[in-house]
Amino acid sequence: MSRLFDIDTIETDLRGFQRDFAEINDQLAMRREDITDTMVAQIVDAYRFLNELLEKGMDLFTPAGLHALLEMNHIVLCGLDSTTRSQYYHHLNETRKSFLQRIKPIKEWVLKKRDNGNPYKLAAGFYSRMLSQPQLFLEGNHRTGNILLNYLLVSKDADPFVISPATALPYLDLSGDIKFSNKDNSLDANVKLPGHRKRFRVFLEQHSNPRYLCEGGS
Repeated sequence: MSRLFDIDTIETDLRGFQRDFAEINDQLAMRREDITDTMVAQIVDAYRFLNELLEKGMDLFTPAGLHALLEMNHIVLCGLDSTTRSQYYHHLNETRKSFLQRIKPIKEWVLKKRDNGNPYKLAAGFYSRMLSQPQLFLEGNHRTGNILLNYLLVSKDADPFVISPATALPYLDLSGDIKFSNKDNSLDANVKLPGHRKRFRVFLEQHSNPRYLCEGGS
């Protein structure tokens, strides 16, 4: 039996995070944009899409899988509605061009590391590489990155992390530290980012939870 994401449980915790976001935002080191109903719905749609990929046995870090990986970001940003997609055609096209330029070193790192060692170290390493500057996507890196790191965790039989009211503050502050680091800068790459990755790995290990998973088909 394969493990899939429990959509209802994920949506419940995301809605709780959204409900408490104003209070959480006041405590963050750097304030974030509001979390809207549409944002939550599109994250949930992206998890449904990921479940479909898991059922098919899709590897997101193969050439064919990279198209699905990019589609994950498109769903997070624009959802599934074709009219909305057409309105954002130029932005999505620019996202695709940027993605194709930036994914190669991240993909090669994942392929080199994913069969060895701690799955949370793998997930933290991926997340720091896609979220730090220059970022993998033009927009939606936090939201898409959380989904993709969970793909890596589940593919290694580890439990995923989904943001909730209880975990939002440390998660967003740790993510902010990563976001405002530049992997092309030697000081950030050799001093700051290794520390951020280690702290984020420990955070994932402490706050991952099997309740976000359910049994899929055989």
